[in-house]
Amino acid sequence: MRRSTFALVLLASAMSLPSFLSVNITVTPALADEAELHGPDTQFLAKAILAGRGEVEFSQVAVSKATRPEVRQFAERMVREHTAMNEKLMDEAQRRKIKLEGTYGTPPLRPTQEAEAMKQQFQSLSGEQFDKSYMQKMIQDHVQAVAEFQEEAKNGKDTPIRNVAEGALPSLQEHLKQAQEIGRRIGVES
Repeated sequence: MRRSTFALVLLASAMSLPSFLSVNITVTPALADEAELHGPDTQFLAKAILAGRGEVEFSQVAVSKATRPEVRQFAERMVREHTAMNEKLMDEAQRRKIKLEGTYGTPPLRPTQEAEAMKQQFQSLSGEQFDKSYMQKMIQDHVQAVAEFQEEAKNGKDTPIRNVAEGALPSLQEHLKQAQEIGRRIGVES
């Protein structure tokens, strides 16, 4: 922050000098990166990575614990497709040097204690209760994901992140539709 302020003061000073006394000032990539990482695009990116990892983890549990074949098949699809989506999101995070512990204001890319507690509680369920709980969570998570990805696709300023959001949106919308259909068949209230 101090370096950014100093660079701005230098820039303002240089702009007011006569042209024969002008100073060439360049903003270093580190300062530019720092400013970009505070923005809504990278906040979206970090949040999407966390949510995507959560989808994969919960779905991996469902692959082994689901009692209904359609729930297990849906969970397998979520593991496969969200893993691929997460790789694209992580590529963007690495390109911006976002670290697992968080960087320049982005949150850490690790589950919160609340998410870990929810996962523990989820793992203790079985049978029909497990299937319904999993599908209810998938519906809720995908409603939220569709809304957030639509927002980023519409209003994102960072073109590569916006493109990732636009590219993922049809899959997320299809996931939501399928989760709602399965949920209705097994008695999940939405």
